[in-house]
Amino acid sequence: MRPAAAAAAFLYLAAALSARGAALPPAEESPVSPRRTPVVLAVEKVRGAVVNVAAEELVRIRVPSQRAPQSLGELFFGELHPRFRKGYQVTSLGSGVIVSPDGYVLTNNHVVERGARFRVGLLDGRELIAKVVGTDASSDLAVLKLDAKERLPYVPMGRSGELLTGETVIAIGNPFGLAHTVTTGVVSALHRNFKADDRTLFDFIQTDASINPGNSGGPLLDITGRLIGVNTAILGERSAGIGFAIPIDRARRVAEDLITHGEVREGYLGMAVRDLPAKNATEDEEASGGVQVSDVDPGSPAARAGVQRGDRIESVNGYAPRSAEEFRFRVRDLDIGAAARLELTRGGKRLDLSMTAVELSPEEAVELVRRRVGLSVGEERVQGGRVVVVRQVASGSAGAEAGIEPGDWVREVNSAEVSTVSEFERAAARARRGGQLVLLVQRGYAAERIAFDFE
Repeated sequence: MRPAAAAAAFLYLAAALSARGAALPPAEESPVSPRRTPVVLAVEKVRGAVVNVAAEELVRIRVPSQRAPQSLGELFFGELHPRFRKGYQVTSLGSGVIVSPDGYVLTNNHVVERGARFRVGLLDGRELIAKVVGTDASSDLAVLKLDAKERLPYVPMGRSGELLTGETVIAIGNPFGLAHTVTTGVVSALHRNFKADDRTLFDFIQTDASINPGNSGGPLLDITGRLIGVNTAILGERSAGIGFAIPIDRARRVAEDLITHGEVREGYLGMAVRDLPAKNATEDEEASGGVQVSDVDPGSPAARAGVQRGDRIESVNGYAPRSAEEFRFRVRDLDIGAAARLELTRGGKRLDLSMTAVELSPEEAVELVRRRVGLSVGEERVQGGRVVVVRQVASGSAGAEAGIEPGDWVREVNSAEVSTVSEFERAAARARRGGQLVLLVQRGYAAERIAFDFE
């Protein structure tokens, strides 16, 4: 068929089909109100307050010098002059949520812990510079402050203590770099404990709302759009339908401390605990047969309330601890001035005791190091400055068992450099937050990090 004839035939067929009404009907307008469900309303209300957090890390590489080494340090460690270093940036992405109109952002500590500077992306396309206000590794929380001149959208906080198992929740975040992704699910469980990277994490909200890499630090919302959790963890390959969030009641207390004091202050009761052996447990099992008081600090709130060594702990503020580690977590989570109600068993009798958590001063922290670890420290002047030196090691103490000896130098406490007793005191007081005291101990030219439980 000739081209002209083919074109004419096509036009004839199209006209015939149109005349018979074969054309598709026009799109039908759908009413908006039935589709604007509570989930849609909540997302519309808070979506502008969910941000993407880009953390940039400056990584330096030593480039070998072509000239001969000028010193022993250069021989072993390479050329140190800045012009022989090459820097580049690695950007990691996470999520965050604006929690106040003046630009405070709540996110995870692991999102920002290695960053040198931070850029925060908003829904409207703006990118703002943020500075770190404070971080708390033990709770995996961090607070940023945006450099903004105007009021910003923010998410109002709810109360995680009011959550119901089975209620609808919404997660918004930046999974795999897909900004402002919305997923929904339910509260699968409350007060969930789980293991991650050989560490037990306590008291999380479990949800089946999809949480993937990049969601970390983003909000978990209730159906009204209130912030009830901070998304933080997934279980690797086993994570299908399982995500975890830090309850907002805890996150709010941490954030307020970081904003007000620059660090998290925790209450002190003055007691140490240990796991009782579980009945019929094998050597490979980590089961606990209960939690027992192993020591009570003189003059502490626990001592004044009547707690005694050997008491068995049945509950703390209504929670029955399944291990000494969980009890330590519950106590560390107490705010200064908060009441602690302990239910104990002593000689077959039940006791209900109440006490008030107090703040541990730096000087008291050093005394706690002496009681818990067995170390007494002092300060000496050496060539190049001052050092913290071990004065005494109690016989049979944890410090003695670790091989620490008088005369050893303590260079760091939980990765913070210390050169004076006052620096050691402040670092030891902060170490209680994580429940572990890690000392970098030097003897001669050798140095070793040694970790101790520190309640």
